[in-house]
Amino acid sequence: MRVYSFNDFKYICYIEGKDKALKKLFAGLRTEKEIAILYKKIEENTINIESIYKDYLRGINGADQNNI
Repeated sequence: MRVYSFNDFKYICYIEGKDKALKKLFAGLRTEKEIAILYKKIEENTINIESIYKDYLRGINGADQNNI
């Protein structure tokens, strides 16, 4: 699974729109329900894109360790 840099992550969110970007980036890492909760938090401005990126990295690192 590809690990995106923070700048790539922001660009994807800008181009795709946050809802589509979250679905694309978290597809193998989170359930649809968890993705919907993240999107709702972004819409309510209770969480910023940097926090979402950190969660993405934790998911990637966890997925990599599960594949070992």
